[in-house]
Amino acid sequence: REFIRSGSEIVQAFTYYGHREKLRIIGKEQLLEQLQKNALKIAKDARDEFKDLDLLVCGDVANTNIYDPDDKKSHSVCQRMYEEQVAWAKEAGVDFIVAETINWTEEMKIALKAIKDEGLIAVTNFSIKKGEKTREGHTPGDACKMMEDLGADVVGLNCYRGPKMTMKLLPEIR
Repeated sequence: REFIRSGSEIVQAFTYYGHREKLRIIGKEQLLEQLQKNALKIAKDARDEFKDLDLLVCGDVANTNIYDPDDKKSHSVCQRMYEEQVAWAKEAGVDFIVAETINWTEEMKIALKAIKDEGLIAVTNFSIKKGEKTREGHTPGDACKMMEDLGADVVGLNCYRGPKMTMKLLPEIR
C-alpha cells in the first residue's frame, strides 16, 4: 500500500515463482492454488482500497527452472504450469500479466502463448543470464522483436543482473 501512496499506478500480485516446481522443491506444491489466489486477492484488495485512483492489477509468471530445449516433455510441463497460473490470474480479474526473469526465448514463447490464449495483455521481460544474449544466443533486440511479433504488448528486460547491465542492453531493444 505504501507503493500506491507514493504514486504507483500498478498493484502487482506477488505470484512471482509461484509455480509447481518451486513449491515442489520445498514440499508445498499442494498449497500452490491457495497461495496464488490469495496473492491475487491481496493485490485486488489493495487496489480496491484506493477506489479514487485508476490503478491496474497485474499477475506475474516467472521462469520455471525446468525448461530444457532438448526435452519436449519439459515444454509441455512448462506450458501447463503457465496455463494454470494465467487462468487463476484471469479468474481474479487482473488487467495484465508480466512474464519475467525468463532467459530462454522459447520458454518466453510458451509463457506468452498462455497469456495471449486467455486474451490478456502480456508484458514480456527477458533476463540475460550471462554475456549479452539469451540462452539460445538471441540478442535482446531480436528476442524482444520475436515476442512483439507473437503479440506481446510490452517487451523488455528485467533486473536479473542489475541496472548497469540492463541499461546497456536497452538501446538495441528500443
